[in-house]
Order: sequence, then structure tokens, then C-alpha cells
Amino acid sequence: MKRFSIPTVFVGMIILIGLPASWAWAAGSSASTATSLAVPLCKSSYKQKPVPAKTLQTLLRSHERWVEYRGNPEAKRMELCQADLSRAGLAGANLERVDLEGTVLRQAKLPKANLAQASLAGADLTNAVLEDSNLSGADLRRARLTGANLSRAIGDEAALFDAILVGAKLREASFERAQLEGADLTSADLTDGNFVEAYFYGATLKGAVLVNADLTGADLRRTVLTNANLHRANLQGALLDHAQLEGARLIEADMESAYLDEANLRDANLKEAILRGADLRYASLHGADLHDADLEGANLEQAALVKADLHSAKLPMAILYHAVLDEADFLDANLTRAVLIGAKGLRTNFMNGDLSELYAPKSSFQHAQFNRATLESANFVGADLRGSNFSHSNMTHANLQDTNLQDATFVSGNLSGARLDSADLSRANFAGAMLSSVIGLTQTQLNVACVDDKTKLPPGLSRPAPCSSAKKQGQP
Repeated sequence: MKRFSIPTVFVGMIILIGLPASWAWAAGSSASTATSLAVPLCKSSYKQKPVPAKTLQTLLRSHERWVEYRGNPEAKRMELCQADLSRAGLAGANLERVDLEGTVLRQAKLPKANLAQASLAGADLTNAVLEDSNLSGADLRRARLTGANLSRAIGDEAALFDAILVGAKLREASFERAQLEGADLTSADLTDGNFVEAYFYGATLKGAVLVNADLTGADLRRTVLTNANLHRANLQGALLDHAQLEGARLIEADMESAYLDEANLRDANLKEAILRGADLRYASLHGADLHDADLEGANLEQAALVKADLHSAKLPMAILYHAVLDEADFLDANLTRAVLIGAKGLRTNFMNGDLSELYAPKSSFQHAQFNRATLESANFVGADLRGSNFSHSNMTHANLQDTNLQDATFVSGNLSGARLDSADLSRANFAGAMLSSVIGLTQTQLNVACVDDKTKLPPGLSRPAPCSSAKKQGQP
């Protein structure tokens, strides 16, 4: 049997006595934790009973005097835990620190009520009206607020662990640093709300509306935001690791320096979103719309951007280390000095893009489109670019050493100063290309490539015979 010394037990008693009643459950045994809403036990004479309107007003006046001065002998804190206050009219009432744990307040009228630091754990506030109310520091753990109207309510630092707010209205509400871990906000309306540094870990916000909501520094890790509307939401520095954002609308959302490690953004709409310096490592962006998005300096290491639309996106200095870019569309995108080491993309489109100083050694972009792209000083050392199209592209000073360029097309391309040491040029088409100042090109390489009368060759190399159809098709 486990033994405790008298001092240990005594200290434990002091700690429990010193705790506020609404939080004493946390220090109890595992058994008391399981029945936390019953600790302390409800001793209200109106437990599971309706409270007459006149009695309620009398209790309210006494409570208001208690709030003003607790030493008043005619004052007493209102304790109506587990009472039935359905449809009660408490507009503008001062209910600061009131005990309403487990109380039924369905359709209660509480606009402009002061519920600061009130004990409402497990209370039923379904369809209650709480517009312009003060819930700062209130205990709403496991409270039911389905369909409740909390528009313009203030709930800074309120505790809403596992609360149910399905379809609740929180338009223009302020819940800074509120604790919403595990809460259910499915289809809730948080438009223009202030949730700065709020804690939503594991919460459900499926289909929720967060248009213009301020979620700066909020913790949204492992939240479910599937099909949520976050148009123009402020998510700067927010934590969204492992968040489910499939089909979410993040148009023009500000996610600068946000953390989205392993987040699911499949088919999400991120048009014109700001993702500068964001952490998107291992994120799934399959089919995501990133048209005109700002991803400067973003980290997309091993991210999946299969069939993603990055038309005109800004990705200077972005990190796409080992990213998967199959059929992704980077038309007119800016990838200057971006890092694509080991990145892979089949039929990826980089047409008209600015890829100056792109760093993509050991990458693989088979049958990709680089037409009319700027690839000045790009590094493709050891890359696999078979069948890709570089027609009319600017590849001056590009590094193509040891690159596989079989069947690639460079029609009218400018490769001045480019390095082609040990590159495989089998059946590569250089018709009309500028090769006069390339470095490392040998006659052996040139003999297996295709050139025409307009191809500018370097001094000392002779023009091979015109390509036969068999040679173009890779036949022996």
C-alpha cells in the first residue's frame, strides 16, 4: 500500500483549499477527473428545477451587491448550478463570478450581460443570446453553445475546452488567448472576429466562416478546417501543423511566417495569399490554387504540389527541396534563386517564368515546359531533363554539366556561356540555338544532337549531318 506522510497530506489539503472551486477538479484523483463537472458538488436548492422570475431577480440583486462588496451581510454570490433557466431574461445583468455550472440556459436572453470569470462549465446555452456580453476569463468547459449568438462578445482568456459551438455566431467577437482545445465550431461564423493567440489545438472548424478574422499567433495545430472560409484572414505566425485545410478558401489570407508543417491543403484556394517565409514542409498542396500567391522564402521541402496552379506566383528564394511537382503550373511564375535540389516534376509547366539563378542540381523534370523562360545562371547539374522544351528560353551561363538532355528541345534558345560538360545531348534539338560560346561541348556530344544551318556553333566544332527521322526518334 502506498503511504503518505502527514506533512504531504497536509500540504495537499492546503493546495486544494487554495484552488478556485471551478478548477479544483484538476487536482483530484482520476475518479474525480472523470466526474469533473460534479466537483464541487452542486448544493443549489434549485438543482434541476426552474427558478421563478421574481426569485431570480431577488437572487440577482443580492449577487450584484456581492460583486460590489463581498462583506455586505445582505449580499450573496448567486449559485444556481444545474438549475433550469431556459429562456430567462438576463439582459445587461451583472453575473460576474456567478456559479452556473451545468445550468440549463437554453434560449436565455443575455445580451450585454457581464459574465466575466463566471463558472459555466457544462452549461447548456443552446440558442442563447449573448450579443455584446462579457465572458472574459469565464469557465465554459464542455458548455453547449450550439446556435448561440455571441456577436461582439468579449471572451478574452475564456476556457472553452471541448465546448460545442456548432453553428454559433461569433461575428466581431473578441476571444484573445481563449482556450478552445477540442472545441466543435462546425459551421460557426467567426467573421471579423479577434482570436489573436487563441488556442484551438485539435478543434473542429469544418465549414466555419472566418472571413477577415484575426488569428495572429493562434495555435491551430491538428484542427479540422475542411471547406472553411478564411478569405483575408490574418494568420501571421499561426501554428497550423497537421491541420486539415482540404478545400479551404484562403483567398488573400495573410499567412506570413505561419507554420503549416504536414498540413493538408489539397484543393485549397490560396489565390493571392501571402505565404512569405511560411513553413510548408511535407505539406499536401495537390490541386491547390496558388495563383498570384506570395511564397517568397517559403519552405516547401518535400511538399506535394501535384497539379497545383502557381500561375504568376512569387517564389524567389523559396525552398522546394525534393518537392513533388508533377503537372504543376508555374506559368509566368518568379522562381529566382529558388532551391529545387532533388525536386521532381513530370510535365511541369515553367513557361515564361523567371528562373534566374535557380538551384536545381539532381532534380528531375522530364517532359517539362521551359519555353521562353529566363534561366540565366540556373544550375541543373546532374539533373534529368529528358524530353523537356527550352525553346526560345534564355539559358545564358546556365550550368548543365552531367545533365540528361535526351530528346530535349532548345529551338532558338540562347545558351551563351552555358556549361555542357558531359551532358547527354542524344537527339536534343538545337535548331537555331545560340551555342557559339558554350563551355565543355565536344564534337562527340554534338554528333548525337540535332542542329540546323541557323545553329551557332562554338569555334573548332564542325556541323554534323542533318538529323534523320530515325535519329530524331532514337532508332538505331
